Amino acid sequence: MERRGSITSAKLAEDLLHLLEEYYFELAPTTAIYNSVLNAWSQAGKMGNDAKVSLYAAVRASALLDQMLDEERQLSGMLPPPNESSFLMVINAMSHAANSALKAGNISDAKNAAMNAEELLQKMELQPLETRQIALSCRGSVVRIWASLSGMSGSHDYAARAHTLLMNMAEEAGHLPIDVIYFNVVLDAWARDLSRKDTGQAMSRLSKPRALLMDLIGGKYNAMPDNSSFNHVIRACYAPWASRQNVEEDEDRRNAWEMAFDVYSRMAERHHGACRPDAHTYTHMFKAIACLWPKNTAKSSDERVALCKNIFQSCCQDGQLSKTSFWVISTLLESSELMDLLSHELRDHNIMIKGGLNPDRLYTQMPAEWSRNGRNVKSLNRHKQ
Repeated sequence: MERRGSITSAKLAEDLLHLLEEYYFELAPTTAIYNSVLNAWSQAGKMGNDAKVSLYAAVRASALLDQMLDEERQLSGMLPPPNESSFLMVINAMSHAANSALKAGNISDAKNAAMNAEELLQKMELQPLETRQIALSCRGSVVRIWASLSGMSGSHDYAARAHTLLMNMAEEAGHLPIDVIYFNVVLDAWARDLSRKDTGQAMSRLSKPRALLMDLIGGKYNAMPDNSSFNHVIRACYAPWASRQNVEEDEDRRNAWEMAFDVYSRMAERHHGACRPDAHTYTHMFKAIACLWPKNTAKSSDERVALCKNIFQSCCQDGQLSKTSFWVISTLLESSELMDLLSHELRDHNIMIKGGLNPDRLYTQMPAEWSRNGRNVKSLNRHKQ
């Protein structure tokens, strides 16, 4: 028996469909039957471990949809018209092809899959279909494909392309709700894009994700921001400087810090909402201090220590301390500054620090309540930093 979700099973499904068309035309295969075959190709592309297999599945799905779009065959009654689900199946197949190509390091094939998916959207817009939730899912899938390309070596303005498509999607949605995940993938794309851009372009590009978040907070779109929405923007603020050591103090870094702190403050103030700073938030804030605050003057050093103390206190009160955030702050402060900070915070816990300044050993001596939530985030608690 052939495994479900394989290329062979998808071929068998399409062969059976063509047998119905050729020899049992009186049965008139419905759109639902065609969609089942399209879904078989989509699943085959998802299950395939080979980029070529995923691309082949996407091409076969696209070819079958083109047959359904043939006007002459539709008018003759030979084929049923496609619906929103038909397009979604093929766009998903293109998404699987793009993901497989990226895993294989083939950005060119991934970009072609994104372009093909966008062309499918244009074909869908020509059909007499309603703007329903499934149609929005089609648009959202294309947004995600373009966003996944952002930050790749030699990439261009893929984040901007995803952003534009998201704005079109929001306009088409009208009163329909939009899953915030589509906004988040675009915000994440901007953060990855900024990590590869020259710092001279930072502020002009940072304005895009910040404005998108502010619009979400202000209720412009039928979607509510979540923790990831805020965290992606904070990460975007320091991303241009994350891999650049000993960068001199400049106005852009100060502005980027103010932007990051403003986003963090808005998050901390949302007492009655779903968004509160989490373990990722605090880790990003410590990284933002490391990347955006200068170390070359006594005054700036004192301000950095004061900021670290303030954010560290909030982190511990919220129980969001993680091994990664503790490691970042241990590299951010001088040894004496770190010990002063810990001694001050531990004064009511009757804990005597032992074992030197090794961050891992220090972390194990921190009160359990400080990490009651943060320790549950596996990605932030690797054994080795």
